[in-house]
Amino acid sequence: MIIGLSLVAIISQVRGYRLGGVMVLPILAIYTLREPLSIIIFIVGTVAAWISLWALQEHTLNYGRRLFLSAIIVGVIATIVMGYILSLTFPSQLSFSHGEAIASIFPGIMAYNLMREDPENRRGDLRMMCYIYLMLVAIGVVSLWAFAEFNTLTPPFLRLPTSDITNWIRIEPRGGAYPKVIPSWIVLMFLPVAVLIYEGFRQRYDHRLVGIIILPALCFFSVQSTLTIFVYVTGATITFYITGLIHRMTLLYGRVLLTISILLGTVYSLIAGIVVSNSVPGVILFFTGLFVGIGSYNLNRVSRKTRLAHVRIDAGLFVVFYGFLFVLIDIPITGLLYNDRIFYVIVGALIITLATVEMHRLEQSIPDPETFAGESIFAYTSSGDIDPTDSPLVADTEEDT
Repeated sequence: MIIGLSLVAIISQVRGYRLGGVMVLPILAIYTLREPLSIIIFIVGTVAAWISLWALQEHTLNYGRRLFLSAIIVGVIATIVMGYILSLTFPSQLSFSHGEAIASIFPGIMAYNLMREDPENRRGDLRMMCYIYLMLVAIGVVSLWAFAEFNTLTPPFLRLPTSDITNWIRIEPRGGAYPKVIPSWIVLMFLPVAVLIYEGFRQRYDHRLVGIIILPALCFFSVQSTLTIFVYVTGATITFYITGLIHRMTLLYGRVLLTISILLGTVYSLIAGIVVSNSVPGVILFFTGLFVGIGSYNLNRVSRKTRLAHVRIDAGLFVVFYGFLFVLIDIPITGLLYNDRIFYVIVGALIITLATVEMHRLEQSIPDPETFAGESIFAYTSSGDIDPTDSPLVADTEEDT
């Protein structure tokens, strides 16, 4: 993952290619080593998302964020449907899990980035993506073979018994398969709800939350391990300050700064794997490291004036999401809220209270239509008395045509 992120950052900076997104190629290489059918699922999802983008551009006036969301949604649907079909065809080969659901957003991201690439550079971008992908797969195989005897307390993602690469190169798998605690329908229900909340908050207040899928994913992971949320909060705090310092010292921004932040999060997850040993599964540490980087970068993009409000609202949404999970499923012994429920309920109530206060402040900061119209320089050209209710900016009647 670290090598892939570094390659993507360097080539993006030098050649200007988008390469499908910062994390897409490293994630795809890892999933290919874990399950060879992943590349087929990924290609189908990307093609479906690309077709939807082409149709929207050709036949509608949608652009920007709406195109991005449509690509994500179509890519997720196509990826999950294709994965389900293949799981029925090869029941012993492919099984649905939280990792597949979370990774299903990447085909849409790749399709959107390809669409945004200049047409004359698109073929070069695709060729470079193929080269990097094959290189990362080869590096992954060689690394696993070379370090086959190197044991860690937390088994790596690709050393689990569910990883096909262990059978390919005949190395001994480590750890065991993690039990499926959350039903698939709950995972598929939470992800679109998270997208709706994220976009609704963005449109209403013109602010971004921590990430589209980070909060529900952290809830899924916290069900399996109580330490997940503490690992994330600690890592996000450290990475936030380091990323901010790098930005101020180097003036790096955009995809390069995002890549650096994700690299820091990935390195942090490796260190955390040593500290928490077997308490947190390797796959959870892997994704948590990615989320640490993304969350830290997104928080750095928020203005200092509203940064604390964002943290409190994100924490409040996590409590709400986890509260629903707590009602819908049986929390295992290793999960959050299995023990010390009174303490966590008190902390959760405090977080919800702070989040509600911040939501109220944001709501109060939105001017009502009449005030907005009265202050606008476009409402009237005369300097006489102005009645805001008569402004065309808030008129509720349609003109005759």
